Amino acid sequence: MLSRLHHRNLVKLIGICIEGRKRCLVYELVPNGSVESHLHGDDKNRGPLDWEARMKIALGAARGLAYLHEDSNPRVIHRDFKASNVLLEDDFTPKVSDFGLAREATEGSNHISTRVMGTFG
Repeated sequence: MLSRLHHRNLVKLIGICIEGRKRCLVYELVPNGSVESHLHGDDKNRGPLDWEARMKIALGAARGLAYLHEDSNPRVIHRDFKASNVLLEDDFTPKVSDFGLAREATEGSNHISTRVMGTFG
């Protein structure tokens, strides 16, 4: 599924490696850490994110999710969206990552789940 998703605010899948029973996904390098590391990290050399960077991150992440929900084929529900799963380029362009819990949204489905999904954090 991930190999068919292409948007500037989604992390790119570069390739896959399969060796015996081991599998490894290879993604593009997103060098500036996660939103979580910028908000709550131990790196004291980084100052707080200014409002311009925060707005760029929020809008870009929202665009990535909107693409998944509305424009991708197949449509995708991420199910684990959180600060640690939004990676940042050097210019603070956000990339939504970690599609381990993602599922295809079936056409015409209006099922609403009350079960909690995602991971802690």
